[in-house]
Amino acid sequence: MPDQPLITFGIPAYNRPQLLAETLASLAAQQGPADFEVVVCDDGGLPETAAAVAKYPADRFRYFHNQPRLGPVPNWNECIRQARGRWVMVLHEDDALYPWYLASVRPRLRDGLAAVCTRVVQGTSQPALPPPAEISFRPYLPLYFLKSSFTPFPGVLFPRELGLRLGGFDVRHGPLADYEFWYRLNCSGPVEVVRQVGAFYRTGSDQWTARTWPNMLRQVHLLRRKVAVEQLGRRPLAFWLARFYTGRDARAYARRFPERPATLARAEKFRRIPGGWLPSGWVWRFLQFMTPRTK
Repeated sequence: MPDQPLITFGIPAYNRPQLLAETLASLAAQQGPADFEVVVCDDGGLPETAAAVAKYPADRFRYFHNQPRLGPVPNWNECIRQARGRWVMVLHEDDALYPWYLASVRPRLRDGLAAVCTRVVQGTSQPALPPPAEISFRPYLPLYFLKSSFTPFPGVLFPRELGLRLGGFDVRHGPLADYEFWYRLNCSGPVEVVRQVGAFYRTGSDQWTARTWPNMLRQVHLLRRKVAVEQLGRRPLAFWLARFYTGRDARAYARRFPERPATLARAEKFRRIPGGWLPSGWVWRFLQFMTPRTK
């Protein structure tokens, strides 16, 4: 094992050893050159967590027990700090990669790139998928964060030194710390997205999102307003786009959860703005059309 592997997969663990075992198995099954290490930063301390890691070679699968406990976002940053690889991914213990993930992104890793990621499939259990027949890429630009991040959490590789220079994930943004950090990454250099699925994002009622979504809805709108001003200036169109997409988020949350907090009621009003009835796909194509004018 070289002193500096190409890639570190950092796993912030917290008392879900059965799911961690699935995540570790997905990393061990990666196809192609295995120039990577796995770092598990355990914020829980169950013996089963350490035992799951101990099943793999200790020189490539390293285990750290945080004492005292750090909390979710600081533990994501601990994964970056403990990494030895030039490139780092923070991969949650309930998510997983498909065997072709590494082979699909490895050819794109180069100096000057801020991040590379794949499309992600979501669900309560990982679906079986056939390997992609071909691999293609598309750029993702900071303006697009008015709609969404370039991917949910799993699957994002970024240069470790860049992540450290940017200060890592900001704890003040809680469960949206990934969205905010991906945006800062995207502002610091080009990002490429593999058009094919390479990662799995597990959804469930115990997720941070499910517990804090009303506050997340408010925070994501504030982040969108920030993106709007930085990318388009203080123009009416910029604020319209932020309201439009937050209104779409409100609709999705209203379908998913029975609660009706005041935050949801305020965000649902954005659906009544002029043009709020437009299909999201039309507005997304408009954003892409605007790109040459904003770069």
